[in-house]
Amino acid sequence: MTTSFEQLLNVYWLRPETALWRELDIRAMHQFKFTSPSLDLGCGDGMFSFIRAGGAVSKQFDAFRSVANLDKFFENVDIYDAYEKNEQSIVVKPPGYQIDVAFDHKENLLKKGMQLNLYSESKVGDANRPLPFPDESFNSIFSNIVYWLDDPQSVLKEISRILRPGGRVCLMLPNQSLPEFSFYNQLHVKSGDPKWEFLQKLDRGRFTDNIRQAKSRHEWEAHLGNADLNIVGHVTHLSKLVIQIWDIGLRPLFPVLKKMTDQLPPENYLDIKSEWCDTIRHFLEPVLELDNDLNGASEPAFHCYILEK
Repeated sequence: MTTSFEQLLNVYWLRPETALWRELDIRAMHQFKFTSPSLDLGCGDGMFSFIRAGGAVSKQFDAFRSVANLDKFFENVDIYDAYEKNEQSIVVKPPGYQIDVAFDHKENLLKKGMQLNLYSESKVGDANRPLPFPDESFNSIFSNIVYWLDDPQSVLKEISRILRPGGRVCLMLPNQSLPEFSFYNQLHVKSGDPKWEFLQKLDRGRFTDNIRQAKSRHEWEAHLGNADLNIVGHVTHLSKLVIQIWDIGLRPLFPVLKKMTDQLPPENYLDIKSEWCDTIRHFLEPVLELDNDLNGASEPAFHCYILEK
């Protein structure tokens, strides 16, 4: 049986640090179940939720088949905001359950997600604004974007508004320790030393986009309480080592790796990809199992909350 991590590596093989992070997210939210009507708030291309639901895609497919603006990669452009319709179905194993609504602000990503047969419908929208759903619309909601938004407290109240009484929501929220694990933050932002300015190309705007909303457990729980969301489950995950692997990973090499793999002869592509994934898995699987033991004196980088209205 193919594991979720093997599927993640298959999809993110040129960015294995993403597969590592996402597998630990899957493990952290193991107590959460979608019950209909359900919402994936900020679903992106849907691949994470699809793999978590037990779905699988063909080995010929990866997350990088539809990308654009590779020449602007170091200008903080979202290269994944592109869409090419696949003539053949990429799904080789359907997900074990359905999610009613996929919500995201990028239409191209939603189009990708709708190819996975996971979502019943999609809706384009900006979660910085009031969510376009009536009160008490959903029994379950998952979101990994609250900390990307301008005002987390407002969106938490919106989530509470559209959640039915007794409904549950699962949220991924960054801990205050996350900025401490960022090479860019520690070496350039805090020091102001211009010799580290080159790390801006490594960071690609991530520090200003998501680490700005990192908060302590006490701070997040105050926001959750103000939104009338009661905590029924909480775990922390993502050790300093995992974040530092992710912080660099193969990110700087991605544009050239993409160009190289595009030149692989079709008859060699699957063999090379398989060997690549087997090699990466050999080194990353032990890190997955050690995540909880690698924290030392540092708090993990993320909270996973399960909440009930």
